[in-house]
Amino acid sequence: MSDLDAGAPRFPLLIGETHGREPVPLPGLPAGVIAVTVPRVTRTEEDLPDVRIPRDRKGRVNAREVDLVAAAPVNGYAPPPALSTRDLIKVLTTRDHKRWTTIEAEFGERAWDVAVTLVQCGAITLRCRVERATRYAPRLWRLTQIWEDVREDKLDELRGRPDPLALHAELLESMAQVPQLARERELLEATPPGRTLKVPADSTSRTGDWRIYEIAIRAACFWWPAQDSVQPITAKAVAGHALRNTKSTWTPSRQQAFANLIGRPFDQAVEETDTELRMRGPLQWRVGSVVADAAACRPWLGLPARGLRVLGMINCNAAGIVLVENEDAFQQVCKIPEIVDHWLCIWGAGYATDGLVEFLRSMAPLPVAAWQDLDAHGIRIIHNLAERIERPVSPVGMDVELYRAGPKYKQEPEKLEGNRQLASVLAEEGPIALRPLAAEIAANGGAGCEHETLYAQVLPTLAKQLHEVTVQREAPPTP
Repeated sequence: MSDLDAGAPRFPLLIGETHGREPVPLPGLPAGVIAVTVPRVTRTEEDLPDVRIPRDRKGRVNAREVDLVAAAPVNGYAPPPALSTRDLIKVLTTRDHKRWTTIEAEFGERAWDVAVTLVQCGAITLRCRVERATRYAPRLWRLTQIWEDVREDKLDELRGRPDPLALHAELLESMAQVPQLARERELLEATPPGRTLKVPADSTSRTGDWRIYEIAIRAACFWWPAQDSVQPITAKAVAGHALRNTKSTWTPSRQQAFANLIGRPFDQAVEETDTELRMRGPLQWRVGSVVADAAACRPWLGLPARGLRVLGMINCNAAGIVLVENEDAFQQVCKIPEIVDHWLCIWGAGYATDGLVEFLRSMAPLPVAAWQDLDAHGIRIIHNLAERIERPVSPVGMDVELYRAGPKYKQEPEKLEGNRQLASVLAEEGPIALRPLAAEIAANGGAGCEHETLYAQVLPTLAKQLHEVTVQREAPPTP
């Protein structure tokens, strides 16, 4: 089975180190390197990140410092061939950042050439001071998110692993006690190590990285027997057994390999996780070295909050993307084959996060639909999202008749008044398709209707409504 369906449309790296930035024209930049602004991040009223470009009073980019980044998208961890193991270890020991004086002490006269090579392959961003808008001087470097994600695992490999035969035998012995891993054990047993350890070609973990595979196996060997325990299975507890350190990070690559192995989304398998997006539908992508499949995962694929920053090549043959505001409603939509076979369904927990916005932008021109609560904030979410992704968002299951017939949820008087005022504004300035609904909400004093109470009315016709979204999009404009 191929990792990614060659017949589906491919989308490049979604969010790289250029997110929220603008190019800064500087003379003499090395080939394959661009300079971008360093963003200023504040918070909006909805507690969302607001990334601003530094500008002067005339609106021109005013960069006193820049980051040098790779000019082209980078799909994964690919060290420069000329970099020695010793030098690569020095690079990967970067935790938060390394100052330029430290880099010069470690690499000597090679410091600038090494830094440029690392920028070109997507390993680091190089922060520089800008002098008189034409000259720049390096200050420090940081690992890019895609390298930070694999830092611990690659350092383990580079610093030396236990004897391959001994480690291979140890994992086989651990798996022998777990019936659910019998098939995986057969695959590993049929893949003897040579000078290095090899991941079985058909491994359910769907990773080609041995260290990530080993962690996923150790985690599963702990997780399956723990199902009979009354104690909660936390991410830290699993890390303590799989990573030998409860403080180790569950990187997106590790999470996805483990989730693939046990056949359950990571956030459903353990407690205390950080899952921001849930997806189901015809889409595949790589999280680091691990293939994640939003069509095959049951009941959905959980993507960690940092995950979107390390995605590589994406294949998607969806007719469009449908966002569902509430978790329970999302689960109901995921049960409808007519929808998930054709549409990528996403639950993002209310107002769109920065990562979701960039995801949707990168998936253009796929149409976007949304099923939200029939209240002022549901309309505002769609209004906010359409502005941020710079293309229309089609509401489904959100018309005046449904609102009138649906039960209204309880609200405190001050909240009702706030929602009435918001609905009044949206009736004038909100999405055109939702202005009648906003006006009706305002006329009803700000009362709202949660879409979980409308399953009987909406779910039987939702697939048809989504189909109409694509038909309307493909229809020629009226002369």
